Amino acid sequence: MIRPENQRMQDFLASNGIDARAKYLATGSLKRTWRLYNSETKWTQQLADKLNALGFSDFDGKKLGEFSGNGGMFSVFVRGHGEFL
Repeated sequence: MIRPENQRMQDFLASNGIDARAKYLATGSLKRTWRLYNSETKWTQQLADKLNALGFSDFDGKKLGEFSGNGGMFSVFVRGHGEFL
């Protein structure tokens, strides 16, 4: 069962053309971030630009870029859109 906030984020991403799973991290070293990932999707600058345009930033508050993905895979920790909580 998916938590409601994660489902709201996934629906938001899907409505903006991004196929990804979402998980909100409320605790730990990356608290108050979302983990967005899709193991079937490569990380590209175009994907970074799309997420930046939607109002996301990386976990340090900087713009997402070419090297934000995890080894070229779409797996990032981002901040933004706390309204889904």
